[in-house]
Amino acid sequence: MGSDNGNWCLIESDPGVFTELIQNMGAKDVQVEELYSLDSDTLHALAPVHGLIFLFKWQGASSSEPPAGPTTESEHVYFAQQIIQNACATQAILSVLLNRSDDIELGETLNNFRSFSVDLPPDMRGLALTNCDQIREVHNSFVRPEAFLSDDKRPATKDDDVFHFISYVPVGGRLYELDGLKNGPVDHGETSDWLNDVGEVIQKRMSEYSQSEIRFNLLAVIGDRRKILTQKITTMDADISKLLKRLEALRLDDHADSHDEVSRVESQIGMLNSERAGLEHMVEIENDKFAKYRTDNALRKHNFIPMVYQLLRGMAMKGSLEPATEQAKELGKKRARQPRQE
Repeated sequence: MGSDNGNWCLIESDPGVFTELIQNMGAKDVQVEELYSLDSDTLHALAPVHGLIFLFKWQGASSSEPPAGPTTESEHVYFAQQIIQNACATQAILSVLLNRSDDIELGETLNNFRSFSVDLPPDMRGLALTNCDQIREVHNSFVRPEAFLSDDKRPATKDDDVFHFISYVPVGGRLYELDGLKNGPVDHGETSDWLNDVGEVIQKRMSEYSQSEIRFNLLAVIGDRRKILTQKITTMDADISKLLKRLEALRLDDHADSHDEVSRVESQIGMLNSERAGLEHMVEIENDKFAKYRTDNALRKHNFIPMVYQLLRGMAMKGSLEPATEQAKELGKKRARQPRQE
């Protein structure tokens, strides 16, 4: 899938990986969320949604052109061809970010790259990405430590499972599919609400596969939920403050009708405080999620091989490695004989 220019590693399709990758490239207030549904309500609940990233099993050149229509050229769409092996994940992320630069603070690295490459043809944009050291270094920071290194990089065969990332993004009131293996973006037509329309497009693509194929992954590039929720809390605090002042004024008023108004204002304050507590809980959930992302990514990047080697070496020197190995084999056989619980 592309020539081996630049030596880019494979990275995992994971919202925590993609979120940190975007942050390390310098983009602000953006996160990635995994999706389990394509219905419009689910997508709108995550607004703002800047774009979607779809992972699927690549079936070769014959499957790379969906029936939606041929590729098109549009000066409004930033499209780069993929010429880098293993870089389709980062390229799919960039396809969203660089097409939503009016809504996303890209940061210095991505702004400079976009400014440099925006007037180039798609193949030269792909080449420019190959030679962008800053983006490649961020991408390769997620390389997994390997116990054995090999220079033998054979091409994938028809028997291998090869997966590919593409993007769906709204540009200029139209929905585009951006696949770096194609000659240009696929125009899925005019859209007034792309989150209502993209589900049908993706479902149609998934229907091209056999019913037994379930290896799909869908990720949404969205605004930072922590910031959005915090802004809602700030707005709610201002509304509560106004109502408290109103309540204080009403309590100083001896008119009979003011008592009913007091009850109404107190009810409003109670409802807002309840909603505020719910928002604070959602912020805590997001903070916990980001903390887990940091831990998981640190574990992904850490090289445990020296520790494992020293552990096994120490066990061998004490004579406990062989008995432990035999015990593990027997345990494995025992588990294999146990009936599976449905």
